[in-house]
Amino acid sequence: MEKNIRWITVGLGIMFLSLFGLPANLYAQQQNVNGTVTDASTSETMPGVNVLVKGTTMGTSTDAEGRYELVVSSLSDTLVFSFVGYQIKEVPIDGRTEIDVSIEQAVTELEKVVAVGYASRQAGEVTGSVSMVSAEQIEEASAVNISEVLRITTSGITATESHTPGEGATIQIRGLTTINDNNPLWVVDGVPGAPQPPPEQVESISVLKDASSQAIYGARAANGVILVTTKSGRKNQKMQVNVSTKYGFTRNVEEYNLLNTREYGEMLWLEANNDGIENFSHALYGSGDEPDIPEYILPARGGSVDHSLYDNQMSHVDGDDTFLITKANQEGTNWYDVLLRDASFQNYNIDMSGGSENAVYAVQAGYTEEQGMVKHTGFERYTIRSNTTFDPLKWLEIGERVGIEYSVDEGRQATGGRHGAFSSISTLAPIIPVYTIMGDFAGTRVPSTGNGYNPLSLAYHNRYDERNSLSISNNIHAKATIFKNLEFQSRFGYEFTKQENEDYSYSMVERSERDRYTQFSLTNNNRQNMTWSNTLEYSDTFAGLHDVNVVVGTEAVDNLWEWNSGQGEKFFSKDPNYIQLDAAEQNKNVSGSLSEWSLFSMFGRVNYQYDDKYLVEGVIRRDGSSRFGEENRHGNFPAVSVGWRMTNESFMAFTDNWLNLLKLRVGYGKTGNDRIGNYNSFTSFASSLGGGLGSYYPITGIQDGPGDRGFYRSSYGNPEVRWETTTTYNFGLDATIFENIDLTVDLWKRKTNDMLYPRLFPDVLGRATPPSVNVGTMENNGIDVELGYNGSTLNQELVYNVSLNVSHYKNELVRLTNVEEEFLAGGEAAQTQNTRTETGRQFPEFYGYIVEGIFQSQEEADDHPAAFGSGGTYNEAGHFKYKDVNGDGVINSDDRTYIGDPHPDFTAGLSFNLSYKRFSLSTHLYGIYGNEIGNMARRRLDFQWYTMNRSKRRLYESWGSPYLENNENAKMPKIGQGETGSMRESSYFIEDGSFLRMRNLQLGYDLGSLFDGDAFTLRRFQIYGRVSNVFTITNYSGVDPDVQGTGMDKGIDRGEWPTPRQFILGMNIGF
Repeated sequence: MEKNIRWITVGLGIMFLSLFGLPANLYAQQQNVNGTVTDASTSETMPGVNVLVKGTTMGTSTDAEGRYELVVSSLSDTLVFSFVGYQIKEVPIDGRTEIDVSIEQAVTELEKVVAVGYASRQAGEVTGSVSMVSAEQIEEASAVNISEVLRITTSGITATESHTPGEGATIQIRGLTTINDNNPLWVVDGVPGAPQPPPEQVESISVLKDASSQAIYGARAANGVILVTTKSGRKNQKMQVNVSTKYGFTRNVEEYNLLNTREYGEMLWLEANNDGIENFSHALYGSGDEPDIPEYILPARGGSVDHSLYDNQMSHVDGDDTFLITKANQEGTNWYDVLLRDASFQNYNIDMSGGSENAVYAVQAGYTEEQGMVKHTGFERYTIRSNTTFDPLKWLEIGERVGIEYSVDEGRQATGGRHGAFSSISTLAPIIPVYTIMGDFAGTRVPSTGNGYNPLSLAYHNRYDERNSLSISNNIHAKATIFKNLEFQSRFGYEFTKQENEDYSYSMVERSERDRYTQFSLTNNNRQNMTWSNTLEYSDTFAGLHDVNVVVGTEAVDNLWEWNSGQGEKFFSKDPNYIQLDAAEQNKNVSGSLSEWSLFSMFGRVNYQYDDKYLVEGVIRRDGSSRFGEENRHGNFPAVSVGWRMTNESFMAFTDNWLNLLKLRVGYGKTGNDRIGNYNSFTSFASSLGGGLGSYYPITGIQDGPGDRGFYRSSYGNPEVRWETTTTYNFGLDATIFENIDLTVDLWKRKTNDMLYPRLFPDVLGRATPPSVNVGTMENNGIDVELGYNGSTLNQELVYNVSLNVSHYKNELVRLTNVEEEFLAGGEAAQTQNTRTETGRQFPEFYGYIVEGIFQSQEEADDHPAAFGSGGTYNEAGHFKYKDVNGDGVINSDDRTYIGDPHPDFTAGLSFNLSYKRFSLSTHLYGIYGNEIGNMARRRLDFQWYTMNRSKRRLYESWGSPYLENNENAKMPKIGQGETGSMRESSYFIEDGSFLRMRNLQLGYDLGSLFDGDAFTLRRFQIYGRVSNVFTITNYSGVDPDVQGTGMDKGIDRGEWPTPRQFILGMNIGF
């Protein structure tokens, strides 16, 4: 036992000394070090390899057998191995005298392999606009999902995260393409629509941005394509094992500045004073010249309460006698502190990979657990993936890729949305405590406190809500070499997802508008997607100058979606273990639907390259979609692109010593969009079960009964609708300077015609849903820039790289419909429409009144055009001064105009990675400049929107506030009980949304070589600490400028989840 303790102590001492850069061997004496250098891919010995002691001029080179011998001054030195065409490798000696090393061939930017759809190309051969993200970049990004990786590393990407545990992000590539769906197509291991794997399982990502690269995917590629390739083994590779673990916590760092109990009372008295109310009184705060904060708030105001006063009126229908005797929180309840917590996070991943001459394999498994910041919520996920390929014959390759993911989302109903627990924080008056004196939840059964939810009660009562999801993705492929230059590949992919939602709605007796009984719903969503693709690929080189590659193929897709749901209420028990649908005593209801669509495609692509200088690519795809009528079922999507490697021209020889690559690219192509629902071409009918749906005639048209059961038209069909098509022009430039500066620039123009949109019908046509029709044209123009720099100093001990991506786009709705002055309105918040678009405008823009200021006197108000009525009753000192836009002397709805837009002037991402000896440091910043945000959360926090808590600015910064020395400094108009005129959609709610955020900051240390030995050698043993959402620089007054929303909701902030801060400790081990 003592011997073991002694060895452990020695080991810990060595580790401690190493961490502080002290040599393990304190005796500086010369030693001989020798070994053999081999090629990592072929295992052949390598003569002529330079071997240098790092930081000195001492060195040697390997002999004809790849052997070397070198005298070093210290066994704590580091050896540097280098050879032309191979990657430089540094190996710490760490006390060893014999060190065998294998080095890998260097891969230039031109030689990197890029997935381009049904095939792969070297980066130098690509003529379209394609961004690639490598495994190293994915690891450096330290992201929790692929969407976040792309946002950090790739130009032209806009991503908005939900911030809910387990949820991903919404991705847009190069802005908004259409007024329809703007989501890109995800292709995982060659299968379109497959679920996204976690970043730890991803080998590379390719983002196809222009039509010349996207057209090979035809109908589904108009919004861009993201190709994800998961990790696999390599031939003749010994088994490698990688283990990673992360542990940390997530913390909310932003919250609205709300009133406390005293301030809330002062606000009520200020409102009454502004409204000219004398002898004002309030059910909770009493009467008099100032508010009187009570000790108890239901219903008596004295210190002693007779429980019998509550028995009759508080007896609940479920049989619970709830007295709800509530002590006032005289300081004010901070519902953020009550509801939120530091939420723990843990993640574990292991992967094994390797290969022989005839087979390769990779197996990954992962587990993630996230607590929600909202109490009683959380998320768990289990993943496993297996990728294997083997060659049973010299001419045949067979492989499979299987991914399984199971997740559980707990308390999900409590987190998101305007009625979730987080949003409910601002709906309760601060005087309400968390609990009654009996320990039950307190709430809005208190008089004059509105109808909001106790946020903690809401989260608690939703703690049994669960969403269980199972996803199985499997694809198998066979590739046969028919003869030397001709390959045939067949790939079949099958994806199955099952999602089961259990939602419990318990009667919350403390709420003024409570439900009478416990309700329960059970919903199942099942989806299966089958994809079968077959390709024939021919490649050859003629006369050493002409490189030709031809791919032809077919693809068939079949998608089936099934949904069913059951609901009921009033159960004999509130225990979820005893709640079953068949036990519901009333309001039992079942519903469901089945939907299917299919796609069949033929495609071809030709690549031609002459003398490694001139490149041409042509693509054609023909899609047939079941979503369209027979006359318009098929669409053709062509593309062509050319490239010119100028640096390979003889007249560019004078640049050889500094310009390593200069390639120009030009591309043109068309892609399509069929996202209109599966049965848009058909008129649909639904059945009525009576009751709330009313009575409808039988589908036969013969009325032979009382009419309480039958069919009605639920949607109109449109068999004439055509494909939405997007045409893209792209001009690009790729350059490498001094071998360490990489630049990519793309100028692009994208035009979408025949946009698909469900145009509204007149009400006279009934409740049937209108079909999608072709309505107009949208145009986008932009530029994407990616710049990278790699460097080293201090004898290559300090290695660093910096990458910057910047994007800009301009959006215009060229034509909406043939109807003059027709427009689209959206961005609903607090019963107002806040966004609008029409011909000649961006999609969308904020729309409303222009606030020119606040009336400082009644004379100024009287001299201004009357607002909202001929009497002009709104115009008075302290109210908004709205602009008379059309100059007709009256302020009304005709004076609404465009008051801003959510489109940024540019977006940018900056990544910086640095390593010094064993230390590594990385950081990522992301920013948006020039966009505006519709801060609709202020409509309910600054103004009298229902009975709820308010922002401090309502008391301290409103016109007429006793805390203002000068009303000219007021940030908002005077407050009162009737504020409809001040709450109208206006420029008051439009703010600058520009921000700069440090997304990640990570510091790591590699302990790997400390554990090298005869038994095993660690390739890597890195420990690190990381902070995400480190800081945000912005002038935006809301809690988070990185708002959600797309389409007509783009830029609308309704006051939902802010981005949290996360602290993580992690470890990566490779052996």
